[in-house]
Amino acid sequence: MTAAKKATNPFFDVDFTKFTTDFKMPGVDINEMMAFQRKNVEALTKANKIAFDGFQAVAQRQSEIFKTMMEKATTQGKDFSAASGDTPMAAAAKQTAAAKTAYEEALANAKELSGLVSKSQEEALGLLQARFTESLDELKAAIEKTEAAAK
Repeated sequence: MTAAKKATNPFFDVDFTKFTTDFKMPGVDINEMMAFQRKNVEALTKANKIAFDGFQAVAQRQSEIFKTMMEKATTQGKDFSAASGDTPMAAAAKQTAAAKTAYEEALANAKELSGLVSKSQEEALGLLQARFTESLDELKAAIEKTEAAAK
């Protein structure tokens, strides 16, 4: 078996219409049912890709935030060491200001990351909701088509 053949999903190589022709269910178009399911799988695949891309964006941004945070911590450590001639009150004021800035940046970063997660989740869920609605419309049309053919 070739490497390309191993990489494909054997599920997609099966022709289910051959199996379903033996059942002869009245009023059910198997090809139409398979098309519904194919669209469902495509929508799920797209939603998974959106979620994965969102995960990658969050991980990338977390890495950037961590790198920036480490650079700032190193710089502040050097600044605090260099300012050893400051009075204890002046040193405490600098450290307090640095802590406040770090806290505000941490909150902003958390809000940004939360926004990235929410955006990708909303996009993926929106895609699935749209497909579900479309699927119901397709099912209704198939039922109406079957009823019309029966008359």
